[in-house]
Amino acid sequence: MRLVVTIDVEEDQWGIVPHGQATAKNVYRLPRLQALLNEFGIIPTYLVTYPVMQDSYAVGILREIVEAGECEIGAHCHPWNTPPFNEPLSKRNSMLCNLPATLQYEKLQRLHEAIQLNVDRSPRAFRSGRWGFDTEVARNLLRLGYRIDTSVTPYTSWVQTAGPDFSCCSPQPYAFAPNVHTGHSWNEVLTEIPATIGYLHGEFQACATLADRLNRAPFGRFKVGGLLSHLRLLRKVWLSPEMETPARMMQLVRQMRHQQYEWLNLVFHSSALLEGCGPFVRSRGDEQAFLKRLRTFLCAAVKEGILCVSLSEAARYFVPASGEPAATPDSSSLMANCPAFSSRPFA
Repeated sequence: MRLVVTIDVEEDQWGIVPHGQATAKNVYRLPRLQALLNEFGIIPTYLVTYPVMQDSYAVGILREIVEAGECEIGAHCHPWNTPPFNEPLSKRNSMLCNLPATLQYEKLQRLHEAIQLNVDRSPRAFRSGRWGFDTEVARNLLRLGYRIDTSVTPYTSWVQTAGPDFSCCSPQPYAFAPNVHTGHSWNEVLTEIPATIGYLHGEFQACATLADRLNRAPFGRFKVGGLLSHLRLLRKVWLSPEMETPARMMQLVRQMRHQQYEWLNLVFHSSALLEGCGPFVRSRGDEQAFLKRLRTFLCAAVKEGILCVSLSEAARYFVPASGEPAATPDSSSLMANCPAFSSRPFA
Protein backbone atom coordinates (compact mmCIF):
# COMPACT_ATOMS: atom_id res chain seq x y z
CA MET A 1 0.00 0.00 0.00
CA ARG A 2 0.99 3.63 -0.53
CA LEU A 3 0.25 6.65 1.65
CA VAL A 4 -0.04 10.32 0.73
CA VAL A 5 -0.39 13.11 3.28
CA THR A 6 -2.53 16.13 2.36
CA ILE A 7 -2.92 19.04 4.77
CA ASP A 8 -5.27 22.03 4.56
CA VAL A 9 -3.07 24.98 5.49
CA GLU A 10 -5.58 27.62 6.38
CA GLU A 11 -6.51 30.54 8.60
CA ASP A 12 -6.97 30.27 12.37
CA GLN A 13 -10.72 30.94 12.33
CA TRP A 14 -12.94 27.87 11.97
CA GLY A 15 -16.04 28.67 9.93
CA ILE A 16 -17.22 31.47 7.70
CA VAL A 17 -15.28 34.58 8.69
CA PRO A 18 -15.67 37.81 6.68
CA HIS A 19 -12.83 38.96 4.49
CA GLY A 20 -10.14 40.88 6.34
CA GLN A 21 -10.72 39.23 9.72
CA ALA A 22 -8.66 36.09 9.13
CA THR A 23 -5.28 35.38 10.73
CA ALA A 24 -2.85 32.53 10.06
CA LYS A 25 -0.74 32.13 13.18
CA ASN A 26 -1.19 28.35 13.24
CA VAL A 27 0.99 28.21 10.13
CA TYR A 28 3.90 29.48 12.25
CA ARG A 29 3.90 26.00 13.86
CA LEU A 30 4.41 24.25 10.52
CA PRO A 31 8.20 23.66 10.94
CA ARG A 32 7.49 21.41 13.92
CA LEU A 33 5.09 19.32 11.86
CA GLN A 34 7.50 19.24 8.93
CA ALA A 35 10.31 17.98 11.18
CA LEU A 36 8.09 15.09 12.28
CA LEU A 37 7.17 14.22 8.69
CA ASN A 38 10.83 14.40 7.65
CA GLU A 39 11.59 11.61 10.12
CA PHE A 40 9.43 9.32 8.01
CA GLY A 41 10.62 10.62 4.63
CA ILE A 42 7.17 12.04 3.92
CA ILE A 43 6.72 14.81 1.36
CA PRO A 44 3.32 16.28 2.28
CA THR A 45 1.13 18.44 0.10
CA TYR A 46 0.23 21.71 1.80
CA LEU A 47 -3.04 22.99 0.34
CA VAL A 48 -3.05 26.70 1.17
CA THR A 49 -5.83 29.28 1.41
CA TYR A 50 -5.79 32.90 0.26
CA PRO A 51 -5.46 34.44 3.77
CA VAL A 52 -2.32 32.36 4.39
CA MET A 53 -0.79 33.94 1.31
CA GLN A 54 -1.48 37.39 2.81
CA ASP A 55 0.63 36.67 5.92
CA SER A 56 4.27 37.40 5.11
CA TYR A 57 5.64 35.33 7.99
CA ALA A 58 3.54 32.30 7.00
CA VAL A 59 4.65 32.74 3.40
CA GLY A 60 8.30 32.80 4.50
CA ILE A 61 7.87 29.50 6.35
CA LEU A 62 6.24 27.84 3.37
CA ARG A 63 8.85 29.15 0.94
CA GLU A 64 11.63 27.74 3.09
CA ILE A 65 10.04 24.28 3.20
CA VAL A 66 9.30 24.36 -0.54
CA GLU A 67 12.83 25.45 -1.45
CA ALA A 68 14.24 22.64 0.68
CA GLY A 69 12.26 20.19 -1.47
CA GLU A 70 10.41 18.89 1.59
CA CYS A 71 6.83 19.52 0.45
CA GLU A 72 4.52 20.17 -2.47
CA ILE A 73 2.19 23.16 -2.61
CA GLY A 74 -1.43 23.02 -3.64
CA ALA A 75 -4.48 25.28 -3.36
CA HIS A 76 -7.39 25.20 -0.91
CA CYS A 77 -10.23 27.59 -1.71
CA HIS A 78 -12.46 29.09 0.98
CA PRO A 79 -14.85 31.19 -1.15
CA TRP A 80 -15.79 33.51 1.72
CA ASN A 81 -12.26 34.91 2.05
CA THR A 82 -10.99 34.50 -1.51
CA PRO A 83 -11.53 37.48 -3.85
CA PRO A 84 -13.48 38.66 -5.71
CA PHE A 85 -16.19 39.09 -3.10
CA ASN A 86 -19.22 39.28 -5.38
CA GLU A 87 -21.50 36.95 -3.45
CA PRO A 88 -23.26 37.41 -0.08
CA LEU A 89 -21.93 35.41 2.85
CA SER A 90 -24.11 32.36 3.45
CA LYS A 91 -23.88 28.66 4.16
CA ARG A 92 -24.73 27.85 0.56
CA ASN A 93 -22.15 30.25 -0.87
CA SER A 94 -19.44 28.78 1.36
CA MET A 95 -19.44 25.84 -1.06
CA LEU A 96 -17.42 26.67 -4.17
CA CYS A 97 -19.54 24.29 -6.23
CA ASN A 98 -22.66 26.40 -5.56
CA LEU A 99 -21.22 29.58 -7.08
CA PRO A 100 -21.64 30.53 -10.75
CA ALA A 101 -18.93 28.95 -12.91
CA THR A 102 -17.47 32.35 -13.83
CA LEU A 103 -17.15 33.42 -10.20
CA GLN A 104 -15.64 30.04 -9.31
CA TYR A 105 -12.98 30.57 -11.94
CA GLU A 106 -12.20 34.12 -10.83
CA LYS A 107 -11.69 33.01 -7.22
CA LEU A 108 -9.57 30.06 -8.23
CA GLN A 109 -7.50 32.29 -10.49
CA ARG A 110 -6.86 34.85 -7.75
CA LEU A 111 -5.83 32.12 -5.31
CA HIS A 112 -3.62 30.49 -7.95
CA GLU A 113 -1.89 33.79 -8.73
CA ALA A 114 -1.33 34.55 -5.04
CA ILE A 115 0.42 31.21 -4.57
CA GLN A 116 2.54 31.72 -7.69
CA LEU A 117 3.55 35.20 -6.56
CA ASN A 118 4.37 34.35 -2.95
CA VAL A 119 5.76 30.83 -3.11
CA ASP A 120 7.13 30.89 -6.66
CA ARG A 121 5.37 27.65 -7.57
CA SER A 122 2.41 26.88 -9.80
CA PRO A 123 0.12 24.64 -7.75
CA ARG A 124 -1.14 21.52 -9.46
CA ALA A 125 -3.18 19.98 -6.62
CA PHE A 126 -6.42 21.25 -5.13
CA ARG A 127 -8.92 20.64 -2.36
CA SER A 128 -12.14 22.58 -2.13
CA GLY A 129 -13.01 24.21 1.17
CA ARG A 130 -15.79 22.34 3.00
CA TRP A 131 -15.41 19.67 0.26
CA GLY A 132 -17.48 21.78 -2.18
CA PHE A 133 -16.47 20.05 -5.42
CA ASP A 134 -18.33 19.08 -8.58
CA THR A 135 -17.92 18.85 -12.35
CA GLU A 136 -17.86 22.61 -12.93
CA VAL A 137 -15.12 23.08 -10.34
CA ALA A 138 -13.15 20.29 -12.03
CA ARG A 139 -13.43 22.03 -15.41
CA ASN A 140 -12.24 25.32 -13.94
CA LEU A 141 -9.29 23.58 -12.30
CA LEU A 142 -8.22 22.15 -15.65
CA ARG A 143 -8.40 25.62 -17.22
CA LEU A 144 -5.86 26.81 -14.64
CA GLY A 145 -3.54 23.86 -15.16
CA TYR A 146 -4.42 21.73 -12.14
CA ARG A 147 -3.89 18.00 -12.46
CA ILE A 148 -4.98 16.59 -9.08
CA ASP A 149 -8.03 17.01 -6.88
CA THR A 150 -8.53 15.63 -3.39
CA SER A 151 -11.98 16.98 -2.49
CA VAL A 152 -14.06 13.80 -2.54
CA THR A 153 -15.10 12.32 0.81
CA PRO A 154 -16.29 8.73 0.19
CA TYR A 155 -19.56 7.52 1.72
CA THR A 156 -20.26 11.03 3.05
CA SER A 157 -22.98 13.51 2.16
CA TRP A 158 -22.78 17.25 2.81
CA VAL A 159 -26.31 17.92 1.57
CA GLN A 160 -27.48 19.12 5.00
CA THR A 161 -24.86 21.88 4.82
CA ALA A 162 -25.78 22.79 1.22
CA GLY A 163 -22.88 20.76 -0.15
CA PRO A 164 -22.31 17.78 -2.44
CA ASP A 165 -23.29 14.18 -1.85
CA PHE A 166 -20.36 11.76 -2.09
CA SER A 167 -22.24 8.92 -0.39
CA CYS A 168 -21.79 6.57 -3.34
CA CYS A 169 -18.17 7.47 -4.04
CA SER A 170 -15.35 5.02 -3.34
CA PRO A 171 -11.91 5.74 -1.80
CA GLN A 172 -10.30 4.36 -4.97
CA PRO A 173 -8.33 7.05 -6.88
CA TYR A 174 -9.12 7.51 -10.57
CA ALA A 175 -8.41 9.73 -13.55
CA PHE A 176 -11.23 11.39 -15.48
CA ALA A 177 -11.87 13.93 -18.22
CA PRO A 178 -14.53 16.45 -17.13
CA ASN A 179 -14.53 18.43 -20.38
CA VAL A 180 -16.78 16.90 -23.03
CA HIS A 181 -15.05 18.83 -25.83
CA THR A 182 -11.54 17.49 -25.23
CA GLY A 183 -9.78 14.18 -25.49
CA HIS A 184 -7.95 12.28 -22.80
CA SER A 185 -4.44 13.68 -23.02
CA TRP A 186 -2.47 14.47 -19.84
CA ASN A 187 -3.33 18.16 -20.17
CA GLU A 188 -7.06 17.44 -20.08
CA VAL A 189 -7.29 14.80 -17.37
CA LEU A 190 -7.78 15.36 -13.66
CA THR A 191 -6.77 12.71 -11.13
CA GLU A 192 -8.99 12.36 -8.07
CA ILE A 193 -7.28 11.14 -4.88
CA PRO A 194 -10.17 10.95 -2.39
CA ALA A 195 -9.80 11.32 1.35
CA THR A 196 -9.54 7.85 2.88
CA ILE A 197 -12.82 7.04 4.62
CA GLY A 198 -14.31 3.63 5.23
CA TYR A 199 -15.97 1.25 7.67
CA LEU A 200 -14.34 -1.01 10.24
CA HIS A 201 -16.59 -3.99 9.56
CA GLY A 202 -17.85 -5.27 6.22
CA GLU A 203 -17.68 -4.21 2.59
CA PHE A 204 -17.61 -0.42 2.43
CA GLN A 205 -20.40 0.30 -0.06
CA ALA A 206 -22.70 -2.22 1.60
CA CYS A 207 -22.08 -0.56 4.96
CA ALA A 208 -22.70 2.89 3.47
CA THR A 209 -25.97 1.75 1.90
CA LEU A 210 -27.12 0.20 5.17
CA ALA A 211 -26.16 3.31 7.16
CA ASP A 212 -28.12 5.50 4.74
CA ARG A 213 -31.22 3.33 5.07
CA LEU A 214 -31.01 3.29 8.86
CA ASN A 215 -30.81 7.07 8.95
CA ARG A 216 -34.07 7.36 6.99
CA ALA A 217 -37.64 6.77 8.12
CA PRO A 218 -38.77 4.77 9.96
CA PHE A 219 -35.38 3.85 11.48
CA GLY A 220 -34.03 7.39 11.59
CA ARG A 221 -36.39 8.52 14.35
CA PHE A 222 -34.95 5.82 16.63
CA LYS A 223 -31.35 6.72 15.70
CA VAL A 224 -30.56 3.09 14.89
CA GLY A 225 -27.64 4.05 12.65
CA GLY A 226 -26.05 6.11 15.41
CA LEU A 227 -26.51 3.29 17.90
CA LEU A 228 -24.81 0.75 15.62
CA SER A 229 -21.96 3.20 15.07
CA HIS A 230 -21.59 3.71 18.82
CA LEU A 231 -21.48 -0.08 19.24
CA ARG A 232 -18.78 -0.16 16.50
CA LEU A 233 -20.95 -2.40 14.33
CA LEU A 234 -21.34 0.26 11.63
CA ARG A 235 -18.45 2.58 12.44
CA LYS A 236 -17.29 4.97 9.72
CA VAL A 237 -13.71 6.11 10.17
CA TRP A 238 -11.64 8.89 8.58
CA LEU A 239 -7.91 8.42 8.11
CA SER A 240 -7.23 11.55 10.16
CA PRO A 241 -5.42 12.00 13.48
CA GLU A 242 -7.76 14.89 14.24
CA MET A 243 -10.74 12.59 14.65
CA GLU A 244 -9.45 9.08 15.20
CA THR A 245 -7.07 7.10 17.38
CA PRO A 246 -4.03 5.39 15.82
CA ALA A 247 -5.63 2.02 16.58
CA ARG A 248 -8.82 2.84 14.67
CA MET A 249 -6.84 4.31 11.78
CA MET A 250 -4.80 1.11 11.53
CA GLN A 251 -8.03 -0.92 11.65
CA LEU A 252 -9.20 1.09 8.67
CA VAL A 253 -5.89 0.53 6.87
CA ARG A 254 -6.25 -3.22 7.34
CA GLN A 255 -9.82 -3.12 6.08
CA MET A 256 -8.64 -1.16 3.04
CA ARG A 257 -5.97 -3.76 2.39
CA HIS A 258 -8.46 -6.62 2.88
CA GLN A 259 -10.76 -5.03 0.30
CA GLN A 260 -7.80 -4.60 -2.09
CA TYR A 261 -7.50 -0.82 -1.95
CA GLU A 262 -3.87 0.17 -2.49
CA TRP A 263 -3.91 3.92 -1.76
CA LEU A 264 -4.31 5.87 1.46
CA ASN A 265 -4.81 9.62 1.84
CA LEU A 266 -4.17 10.94 5.36
CA VAL A 267 -5.93 14.30 5.82
CA PHE A 268 -5.95 17.01 8.48
CA HIS A 269 -5.77 20.78 9.03
CA SER A 270 -2.84 22.99 9.98
CA SER A 271 -5.13 24.53 12.61
CA ALA A 272 -4.62 21.35 14.66
CA LEU A 273 -1.13 22.70 15.43
CA LEU A 274 -2.42 25.61 17.53
CA GLU A 275 -4.84 25.48 20.43
CA GLY A 276 -8.16 27.24 19.97
CA CYS A 277 -8.08 27.20 16.18
CA GLY A 278 -10.74 24.59 15.61
CA PRO A 279 -12.94 21.90 17.14
CA PHE A 280 -10.17 19.29 17.31
CA VAL A 281 -7.54 21.14 19.35
CA ARG A 282 -8.84 23.29 22.20
CA SER A 283 -5.84 23.26 24.56
CA ARG A 284 -2.06 22.88 24.60
CA GLY A 285 -2.61 19.32 25.77
CA ASP A 286 -4.75 18.67 22.68
CA GLU A 287 -1.87 19.92 20.49
CA GLN A 288 0.51 17.41 22.04
CA ALA A 289 -2.05 14.62 21.82
CA PHE A 290 -2.64 15.34 18.12
CA LEU A 291 1.06 15.12 17.28
CA LYS A 292 1.40 11.95 19.34
CA ARG A 293 -1.50 10.32 17.47
CA LEU A 294 0.08 11.31 14.16
CA ARG A 295 3.50 9.92 15.11
CA THR A 296 2.04 6.69 16.51
CA PHE A 297 0.02 6.07 13.36
CA LEU A 298 2.96 6.75 11.04
CA CYS A 299 5.18 4.40 13.05
CA ALA A 300 2.55 1.65 12.80
CA ALA A 301 2.02 2.27 9.07
CA VAL A 302 5.73 2.04 8.31
CA LYS A 303 6.03 -1.18 10.33
CA GLU A 304 3.30 -2.70 8.18
CA GLY A 305 5.26 -1.90 5.04
CA ILE A 306 3.21 1.05 3.81
CA LEU A 307 5.20 3.29 1.47
CA CYS A 308 4.96 7.08 1.74
CA VAL A 309 4.82 8.92 -1.59
CA SER A 310 4.08 12.47 -2.68
CA LEU A 311 0.73 13.42 -4.18
CA SER A 312 2.30 14.12 -7.57
CA GLU A 313 3.90 10.66 -7.56
CA ALA A 314 0.52 9.12 -6.80
CA ALA A 315 -1.15 10.99 -9.66
CA ARG A 316 1.47 9.77 -12.13
CA TYR A 317 0.43 6.22 -11.34
CA PHE A 318 -3.06 6.92 -12.67
CA VAL A 319 -2.09 9.20 -15.56
CA PRO A 320 1.29 8.05 -16.90
CA ALA A 321 3.51 10.16 -19.12
CA SER A 322 2.02 8.67 -22.30
CA GLY A 323 -1.08 10.79 -21.69
CA GLU A 324 -3.54 7.90 -21.54
CA PRO A 325 -5.25 7.38 -18.18
CA ALA A 326 -3.93 4.30 -16.41
CA ALA A 327 -6.26 1.37 -16.05
CA THR A 328 -8.04 1.92 -12.76
CA PRO A 329 -10.68 -0.35 -11.24
CA ASP A 330 -13.90 0.76 -12.92
CA SER A 331 -13.07 4.48 -12.77
CA SER A 332 -16.05 5.46 -14.90
CA SER A 333 -18.56 3.77 -12.62
CA LEU A 334 -16.91 5.36 -9.60
CA MET A 335 -18.21 8.69 -10.89
CA ALA A 336 -21.42 7.60 -12.58
CA ASN A 337 -23.33 6.77 -9.41
CA CYS A 338 -22.11 9.71 -7.34
CA PRO A 339 -24.90 12.27 -6.74
CA ALA A 340 -22.37 15.10 -6.55
CA PHE A 341 -21.75 14.72 -10.29
CA SER A 342 -25.08 13.43 -11.57
CA SER A 343 -26.48 16.86 -12.48
CA ARG A 344 -23.38 17.77 -14.50
CA PRO A 345 -22.20 14.46 -15.97
CA PHE A 346 -18.59 13.86 -16.91
CA ALA A 347 -17.52 12.99 -20.41
